[in-house]
Amino acid sequence: MMAARERFIEEVGMAAEADGLPRIAGRLFGHLLLSSGPCTLDEIAEALNVSKGSVSTDARLLLRHGWLRRSSRAGDRKDYYEMAPDFFAGIVAYRLERWDALHDLVAASIPDFAEEPATVRGRLEYLDEVQAFFVAGMRQLLLEWRSHPEIADGEDRAALPASRS
Repeated sequence: MMAARERFIEEVGMAAEADGLPRIAGRLFGHLLLSSGPCTLDEIAEALNVSKGSVSTDARLLLRHGWLRRSSRAGDRKDYYEMAPDFFAGIVAYRLERWDALHDLVAASIPDFAEEPATVRGRLEYLDEVQAFFVAGMRQLLLEWRSHPEIADGEDRAALPASRS
Protein backbone atom coordinates (compact mmCIF):
# COMPACT_ATOMS: atom_id res chain seq x y z
CA MET A 1 0.00 0.00 0.00
CA MET A 2 2.83 2.41 0.84
CA ALA A 3 4.40 1.99 -2.61
CA ALA A 4 1.08 2.77 -4.30
CA ARG A 5 0.66 5.85 -2.10
CA GLU A 6 4.16 7.13 -2.84
CA ARG A 7 3.73 6.46 -6.57
CA PHE A 8 0.39 8.29 -6.63
CA ILE A 9 1.80 11.31 -4.80
CA GLU A 10 4.78 11.49 -7.15
CA GLU A 11 2.57 11.14 -10.24
CA VAL A 12 0.32 13.97 -9.01
CA GLY A 13 3.46 16.04 -8.49
CA MET A 14 4.63 15.39 -12.04
CA ALA A 15 1.18 16.18 -13.44
CA ALA A 16 1.16 19.50 -11.57
CA GLU A 17 4.63 20.26 -12.89
CA ALA A 18 3.45 19.57 -16.44
CA ASP A 19 0.70 22.16 -15.80
CA GLY A 20 3.25 24.79 -14.76
CA LEU A 21 3.03 24.38 -10.99
CA PRO A 22 5.90 23.37 -8.71
CA ARG A 23 6.25 19.61 -8.34
CA ILE A 24 6.12 19.93 -4.55
CA ALA A 25 2.75 21.72 -4.84
CA GLY A 26 1.44 18.70 -6.74
CA ARG A 27 2.93 16.28 -4.26
CA LEU A 28 1.36 18.28 -1.42
CA PHE A 29 -1.98 18.13 -3.22
CA GLY A 30 -1.60 14.36 -3.75
CA HIS A 31 -0.69 13.82 -0.10
CA LEU A 32 -3.74 15.74 1.12
CA LEU A 33 -5.99 13.88 -1.34
CA LEU A 34 -4.98 10.68 0.46
CA SER A 35 -5.06 12.12 3.98
CA SER A 36 -7.99 11.30 6.23
CA GLY A 37 -7.86 14.68 7.95
CA PRO A 38 -6.07 18.01 8.19
CA CYS A 39 -2.25 18.01 8.41
CA THR A 40 0.28 20.50 9.73
CA LEU A 41 3.13 21.80 7.61
CA ASP A 42 5.53 19.73 9.72
CA GLU A 43 3.55 16.55 9.06
CA ILE A 44 3.39 17.24 5.34
CA ALA A 45 7.09 18.10 5.10
CA GLU A 46 8.02 14.90 6.91
CA ALA A 47 5.70 12.75 4.79
CA LEU A 48 7.05 14.23 1.55
CA ASN A 49 10.65 14.38 2.79
CA VAL A 50 10.99 18.05 1.83
CA SER A 51 11.63 21.26 3.72
CA LYS A 52 8.90 22.94 5.71
CA GLY A 53 9.66 26.17 3.82
CA SER A 54 8.88 24.52 0.48
CA VAL A 55 5.66 23.07 1.82
CA SER A 56 4.66 26.43 3.29
CA THR A 57 5.28 28.25 -0.01
CA ASP A 58 3.35 25.70 -2.05
CA ALA A 59 0.52 25.46 0.49
CA ARG A 60 0.01 29.23 0.11
CA LEU A 61 -0.07 28.81 -3.67
CA LEU A 62 -2.71 26.08 -3.45
CA LEU A 63 -4.69 28.15 -0.94
CA ARG A 64 -4.77 31.08 -3.41
CA HIS A 65 -6.07 28.77 -6.13
CA GLY A 66 -8.84 27.51 -3.84
CA TRP A 67 -7.62 23.92 -3.81
CA LEU A 68 -6.83 23.80 -0.08
CA ARG A 69 -8.18 25.37 3.05
CA ARG A 70 -6.40 26.25 6.24
CA SER A 71 -7.84 25.74 9.70
CA SER A 72 -6.72 25.87 13.31
CA ARG A 73 -7.51 24.13 16.55
CA ALA A 74 -8.28 25.77 19.88
CA GLY A 75 -5.15 26.03 22.00
CA ASP A 76 -2.86 25.07 19.09
CA ARG A 77 -0.83 27.71 17.28
CA LYS A 78 -0.23 25.52 14.23
CA ASP A 79 -2.14 25.82 10.99
CA TYR A 80 -3.74 22.74 9.51
CA TYR A 81 -4.26 22.12 5.80
CA GLU A 82 -6.80 19.99 4.03
CA MET A 83 -8.57 19.80 0.70
CA ALA A 84 -11.02 22.63 0.07
CA PRO A 85 -14.64 21.44 0.03
CA ASP A 86 -14.99 22.01 -3.73
CA PHE A 87 -11.36 21.78 -4.80
CA PHE A 88 -12.09 20.55 -8.32
CA ALA A 89 -14.02 23.74 -9.10
CA GLY A 90 -10.87 25.60 -8.02
CA ILE A 91 -8.83 23.54 -10.47
CA VAL A 92 -11.26 24.37 -13.29
CA ALA A 93 -11.21 28.08 -12.38
CA TYR A 94 -7.40 28.03 -12.45
CA ARG A 95 -7.37 26.47 -15.91
CA LEU A 96 -9.93 28.99 -17.13
CA GLU A 97 -7.66 31.83 -16.00
CA ARG A 98 -4.76 30.32 -17.95
CA TRP A 99 -6.92 29.83 -21.07
CA ASP A 100 -8.25 33.39 -20.75
CA ALA A 101 -4.70 34.74 -20.75
CA LEU A 102 -3.82 32.83 -23.92
CA HIS A 103 -7.09 33.85 -25.56
CA ASP A 104 -6.46 37.52 -24.74
CA LEU A 105 -2.95 37.30 -26.21
CA VAL A 106 -4.16 35.69 -29.43
CA ALA A 107 -7.15 38.02 -29.87
CA ALA A 108 -4.99 41.12 -29.34
CA SER A 109 -2.32 39.82 -31.73
CA ILE A 110 -4.51 38.92 -34.72
CA PRO A 111 -4.39 42.48 -36.20
CA ASP A 112 -0.58 42.44 -35.95
CA PHE A 113 -0.46 39.54 -38.38
CA ALA A 114 -2.80 40.90 -41.06
CA GLU A 115 -0.03 40.70 -43.66
CA GLU A 116 0.87 37.09 -42.89
CA PRO A 117 -0.22 34.26 -45.19
CA ALA A 118 -3.84 33.14 -44.87
CA THR A 119 -2.75 29.90 -43.18
CA VAL A 120 -1.11 31.82 -40.32
CA ARG A 121 -4.06 34.18 -39.89
CA GLY A 122 -6.42 31.21 -40.15
CA ARG A 123 -4.64 29.38 -37.32
CA LEU A 124 -4.82 32.44 -35.06
CA GLU A 125 -8.48 33.04 -35.88
CA TYR A 126 -9.23 29.36 -35.34
CA LEU A 127 -7.50 29.46 -31.94
CA ASP A 128 -9.40 32.62 -31.01
CA GLU A 129 -12.73 31.09 -32.00
CA VAL A 130 -12.24 27.63 -30.51
CA GLN A 131 -10.92 29.00 -27.22
CA ALA A 132 -13.82 31.43 -26.91
CA PHE A 133 -16.25 28.56 -27.54
CA PHE A 134 -14.71 26.08 -25.09
CA VAL A 135 -13.96 28.62 -22.36
CA ALA A 136 -17.56 29.89 -22.49
CA GLY A 137 -18.79 26.30 -22.22
CA MET A 138 -16.47 25.48 -19.32
CA ARG A 139 -17.43 28.71 -17.55
CA GLN A 140 -21.12 27.78 -17.92
CA LEU A 141 -20.46 24.26 -16.58
CA LEU A 142 -18.62 25.73 -13.61
CA LEU A 143 -21.56 28.04 -12.88
CA GLU A 144 -23.99 25.13 -13.13
CA TRP A 145 -21.84 22.99 -10.85
CA ARG A 146 -21.55 25.74 -8.25
CA SER A 147 -25.33 26.16 -8.27
CA HIS A 148 -25.84 22.60 -6.94
CA PRO A 149 -27.61 22.85 -3.57
CA GLU A 150 -24.81 20.99 -1.76
CA ILE A 151 -22.19 23.43 -3.08
CA ALA A 152 -24.30 26.53 -2.47
CA ASP A 153 -24.88 25.37 1.13
CA GLY A 154 -21.12 24.97 1.65
CA GLU A 155 -21.30 21.21 2.14
CA ASP A 156 -18.05 19.38 1.46
CA ARG A 157 -19.15 17.71 -1.78
CA ALA A 158 -15.88 15.78 -2.03
CA ALA A 159 -16.60 14.09 1.33
CA LEU A 160 -20.02 12.84 0.23
CA PRO A 161 -20.41 9.23 -0.91
CA ALA A 162 -20.30 8.82 -4.68
CA SER A 163 -23.72 9.00 -6.26
CA ARG A 164 -24.83 6.07 -8.38
CA SER A 165 -26.34 6.88 -11.74
